[in-house]
Amino acid sequence: MAKNVVLFSSPGCRGCAKVKEFLSQKNVAYSERDITKDEPARKELSAMGFKASPVTVIDGNAVAGFDPAKLETLLS
Repeated sequence: MAKNVVLFSSPGCRGCAKVKEFLSQKNVAYSERDITKDEPARKELSAMGFKASPVTVIDGNAVAGFDPAKLETLLS
């Protein structure tokens, strides 16, 4: 079953690049929201208690930073 995956990112973010690479290697479709250009995305991220990217939300579960073990668990 496909997961709903959203990546809150920003340009030049190394962790964001790692998350994108990880998701691509796993053939996981995701939508990306640039918090530097998308004010509603920035507000949504803040409402979840985060101030920086990357934050990956998988079916409502947020993962801050690049945490491959946690991402793997939520994707399986």
